[in-house]
Amino acid sequence: MQTTTAEKDWVNILFLMLTPIIGVFGTAWYTIAHGFEWWMLGLGVVMYFLVGLSITAGYHRLFSHRTYEASRAVEFFFAVFGALAAQNSILWWSASHRVHHRFVDRDWDPYNIQRGFWWAHIFWIFYKNPDSGDFSNSKDLLKNPVVMWQHRWHYVIMVVVGFGLPALVGAFFGDWVAGLLWGGFVRLVFVHQSTFFVNSLAHKAGAPTFDANVSARDNWAVALVTLGEGYHSFHHRFPGDFRNGIRWYQWDPSKWFIRGLQAAGQAWSLRRVPAPSIEQARMEAAVLGLEPRLAVVPRDRAEEIRQRINAAREEFARAIELWRRQAEERADGFSTAWKETRREAKRALAEARRDWKRACVMLSAVPAHA
Repeated sequence: MQTTTAEKDWVNILFLMLTPIIGVFGTAWYTIAHGFEWWMLGLGVVMYFLVGLSITAGYHRLFSHRTYEASRAVEFFFAVFGALAAQNSILWWSASHRVHHRFVDRDWDPYNIQRGFWWAHIFWIFYKNPDSGDFSNSKDLLKNPVVMWQHRWHYVIMVVVGFGLPALVGAFFGDWVAGLLWGGFVRLVFVHQSTFFVNSLAHKAGAPTFDANVSARDNWAVALVTLGEGYHSFHHRFPGDFRNGIRWYQWDPSKWFIRGLQAAGQAWSLRRVPAPSIEQARMEAAVLGLEPRLAVVPRDRAEEIRQRINAAREEFARAIELWRRQAEERADGFSTAWKETRREAKRALAEARRDWKRACVMLSAVPAHA
């Protein structure tokens, strides 16, 4: 299995070189020459959100990871506006992304960060991939009529809707060229670069909050420009969760959009990772970071700290099992026993957190170079 060849993809190279030139310098020149109006910026922002959400909530969380189910109308919306991102079809994007998750940080990872920041950011697109037509990991998508329709027509949709729609809006305001530039090219440049940052910056800078064994990082700045995709350590540890930002205050418009679809009856079966599993992953990632310090802690104190950590592990495991049991009992629907099981799970989770915090307090009280 290969991810690239030495043969350059000149179509991609020219497209990714010309669109920023037109989008940045062409728009700047035209705006200086003909003037600026607020509808231009508004058009660009609205198009950015429509297209961006179609990639994050659609291509990524719906089609690639199946974190929820959605109506055909929603799938069609994502198929049309996702094509406007000029990132290939749902089928191609999802198949490539599934390979990335399966082989992250290894040779078969298409945008392997181990090959360098710029490789992961954009250079991987400059070379032809001999396996780009292999959809053996996406048999579910091959059966989806919306996905297959878009796979056949995404280039046409990208050109006709991606540039025609903003030009029409611009014509309504009396300047179709400004509409084309702001809603077409400027928007496209921002969508491209923000998406690319997930593959590069979110694998390079930030905290490995949930999995210290892979390069994925939680990066709030990337989340800000990608509509929530920057909490990448969580996503790589739990790719089946419809959320990326799990805290209420974390910027994740894609999560909120999916919840809005659910409220409107257009999305269902939203998948969430149980809280004990999340906390357990957080602790295990932190333990790896603490190991170097434990090595210089006096032996008796290090042993006591490890006992606390092991106690926390046991309580997390118990909480996870209880959480699973309450879900099964709740699904049966014959009694309310699941409520007590859930309370037990929460108590076990609270005890695990206490043991973990005690271990951290004990470690922090020891000099770093004891």
